Amino acid sequence: MSSSLATSPASPGPAAHAAPGFWEGVGAVFGGIRFVIERRDCWFAAAVPCLVVALIALPLSWLAIGRAGPWLADWVLPDANSWYAVGAHALVRWVGAALGVYAAFWSAFLTAPALSAPALEHLVRAQEAALGAPPRPQQSFWFELWCGIEAQLGGLVLALPLWLVYWLVGALVPGAALVLLPFQALPLALGLAWNLLDYPLTLRGVRMRARFALLRARPAPVLGFGLCFALATWIPGAALVLLPAGVVAATRLAWRLLPVA
Repeated sequence: MSSSLATSPASPGPAAHAAPGFWEGVGAVFGGIRFVIERRDCWFAAAVPCLVVALIALPLSWLAIGRAGPWLADWVLPDANSWYAVGAHALVRWVGAALGVYAAFWSAFLTAPALSAPALEHLVRAQEAALGAPPRPQQSFWFELWCGIEAQLGGLVLALPLWLVYWLVGALVPGAALVLLPFQALPLALGLAWNLLDYPLTLRGVRMRARFALLRARPAPVLGFGLCFALATWIPGAALVLLPAGVVAATRLAWRLLPVA
């Protein structure tokens, strides 16, 4: 694993520095934001996730308001003659439209990262070039696809047991949910860090077993990176806007981690 990001003799890299710690993981997020802001050639690629959401959500929202809402109201209340029936018809129409808009935006948010993958990979390549990373080994499309699927399954294996423990303790011990609330950020942070690191690690051909070994060897910077990004996701819509910077930050962190893992 360490050889995949080994630096060339003419370009001294992170292998010459001390292993990163918690605050280096936090700093990677701000470094990723700064990189995207300063590189005009990356602005379009960074805007792709938001453009994808707009292209998916806006037409679906138009259908929800103009078609789905009225259809639902006509189906529930086909004969609305009295004043209260007309009011109920209008209420059902707008509630149905609102639910449709909500579903449209959630569908767009969930599919945007996958559909934006080529643009996000462009950001990975730009950050690697700026860091002086050596050329990646050529991988087939199917190999990269399998690495990505394998990593997503690994993320579930990593986060789900923690969520299950918190849920069981909260269900069995009254009041424990409030005490455990700060600790519930742990699986969220690890899941976010794992998913963002998937972009540079998949392109480098790093398999799931090597990723688990990397996490065991250097948990502090990965946790710092994930917690910092998780805090930003509390702002509505921030996760989507910061996704490109998060991918760049993951590339910066991978560049620091892999040579010393």
